[in-house]
Amino acid sequence: MKNRTSGFTLVELMVVVLLVTLVVLFSTQIPLFSLSSWRKGIERLEMQRDAYLFMMKIQRELRPASFSQINTDDPNQLIIGPDKSFFWDNINDQLYYRNAGVQELVIDGKVTQFDVTDVTSADGTRTINITLALLRGNVETTLTTVVKPRN
Repeated sequence: MKNRTSGFTLVELMVVVLLVTLVVLFSTQIPLFSLSSWRKGIERLEMQRDAYLFMMKIQRELRPASFSQINTDDPNQLIIGPDKSFFWDNINDQLYYRNAGVQELVIDGKVTQFDVTDVTSADGTRTINITLALLRGNVETTLTTVVKPRN
């Protein structure tokens, strides 16, 4: 007569515990990865929205302006009229709007590029090309617009 005991060996139990642990770890990592991707997408959308709103503000100020020029001493400054200007403080990487001596921060985030170029075509049409690059965390976005001022 054989003496057989029923049940699992210690090695079989350890293999099952290891497999269950791996399944649980992988199944929890998938939602966490999706959540981090979701957050990064939300951050990118918010940043693009803020940059777009800034570009709209520049266009609203620049199009009807009777006077606009790029400051030759500081190419990071766009002067609109006698008392309005947009300028990039490239030391602190912030973008400001100055109106009648009152200065306000225009956009939240690190501005890595603010290029303003005044272009006059062969037919005499004047346009101002504006490029803005914004960085928040490790997400960066770049927007470019062309504005045709009144003057």
